[in-house]
Amino acid sequence: MMTIDFLSKTRFGPQANEVFKMSANDFDKIIDMDSTEFIEKVNDYITTFQSRQLPRLQELKRYYLADNNIKYRETGRDVDRADNRIASDWAKYITVFMQGYMLGNPISYGSDDNGLLDKINDFSKQNGADYHDGLLETDLSIYGRAYELVYSNSEAQERITKLEPEQTFVVYDDTIAANSLFGVRFYQISYSESNTNSFVEVYTADKIYYYKSESSSFSSMTFVDVADHAYDGVTINEYKNNEERLGDFESVLDGIDAYDLSQSELANFQQDLNDAYLVIKGNPVTGTSEPDYQTDGDGELILDDGGRPIPTSNSSTDVFQNMKQARMLVLDNNNDPDGPNPDAFYLTKTYDSTGAEAYKKRLVDDILRFTFTPDTNDQNFAGTQSGEAMKYKLMGNDNLRKTKERLMTRGIMRRLRLLGNVWSIKNSVSTKGKQEGLYNLINDVQVKFTPNVPQNDEERVSQLKQLYGVISDETLFSLLETFTGVDADTEMKRLTDEKQQEVDNFQEKTGYSQLKPDDGGVNEVQNQG
Repeated sequence: MMTIDFLSKTRFGPQANEVFKMSANDFDKIIDMDSTEFIEKVNDYITTFQSRQLPRLQELKRYYLADNNIKYRETGRDVDRADNRIASDWAKYITVFMQGYMLGNPISYGSDDNGLLDKINDFSKQNGADYHDGLLETDLSIYGRAYELVYSNSEAQERITKLEPEQTFVVYDDTIAANSLFGVRFYQISYSESNTNSFVEVYTADKIYYYKSESSSFSSMTFVDVADHAYDGVTINEYKNNEERLGDFESVLDGIDAYDLSQSELANFQQDLNDAYLVIKGNPVTGTSEPDYQTDGDGELILDDGGRPIPTSNSSTDVFQNMKQARMLVLDNNNDPDGPNPDAFYLTKTYDSTGAEAYKKRLVDDILRFTFTPDTNDQNFAGTQSGEAMKYKLMGNDNLRKTKERLMTRGIMRRLRLLGNVWSIKNSVSTKGKQEGLYNLINDVQVKFTPNVPQNDEERVSQLKQLYGVISDETLFSLLETFTGVDADTEMKRLTDEKQQEVDNFQEKTGYSQLKPDDGGVNEVQNQG
């Protein structure tokens, strides 16, 4: 069992979340990526990552899985007393809320070039980008960072996949621009208890290098293979949850521990109350055997499997342990000068339920407040409230969401630029302009987030009706997309098709057709009967 310093000292070290860097000049001097010098440098990064950063990532993941530190708290409690370890699932609650709030509605894209927009939407559909983006946001909420790999499959089709933050990092240069020099993915495969192989992949701006170690240590890895790619950039793409790369619930881990402790102690109290000791006064003392503990022929104490001395049968210690197991205390007061005073009662303590509940409520309020998570159990958080009232309750979360959206947009735009480099080579995008202008077109793409919040549909539709005739039909249909699930272009095309169908039906029934204006500019209607 791991040892946990519960609610004491600093939780993570000062280098637990540092960004790896390398001098741009030093990287440019590396000629052979299969050289011993570079392999040792990569191993140094991996060793530093595993010793300084991995423990933080693993602890955050444990909290997301409700495997909180309360599970490993050393209480020193007697084995006959209740020792509950109740872990709350606050971390997952916060993460699921934020992920659903940000990406419950899929990310959409806007572009003046329909050919590029169609290509992006096709790529998103083929790769399940909605689900993929949700996985990225979940990692961002847990770890404060997330990674994806942009690659081409065996059929030269562009693909994206999420990488594990516990097995991935990116090394940046020391310039103000902080350009990524290379990304590292490392993992191990165990074929048996004694046979484990370690693998490392290094992604640069134009190549992928593969290394392998036939042991559980990365220090003995050797170069295996190299492959080219055409993405013209490091294909491991890093996302940040914030500039500090902190998880959404990382700042309230102490509060979660305090809440777990409160819940566990309440459970202990309830269990101990149900198993309260029955105290009986007035009986003679029993247990007269000596010595109290069993010894061997050399006079040494005999220990049980738990390392505890074994009491001698019918010794005072043995009798007392038997009484505890029976939840009973037999006390002798025959030596009372006033004579024996027999009595029997249960040994209990008073529980301040009002104070305990107030304390837990304060902990809950603090956890929600400091993570900008609204309390959905709040009686004032009702579905009958107006949209404006809901906005005020979500204002703190909205401010946080805006920051997260801006940072996620950076990562998505870098993804699109990497893809654009390959699309440009393949000439696979039908754009209005020349192919060399694809990069500029991608830079002009708008990444649109639609918060997934409860809405008063009747109120919302009424507001949109008032905009009819004030804004363009395309803008109006864009606003209606949250209700219909149909984008503006498709909706406008459907309306055009419906109008044309009405015209066709009219002509078929009446036998009339409308001709184009003649040279005199007069509309003529000719009977074709």
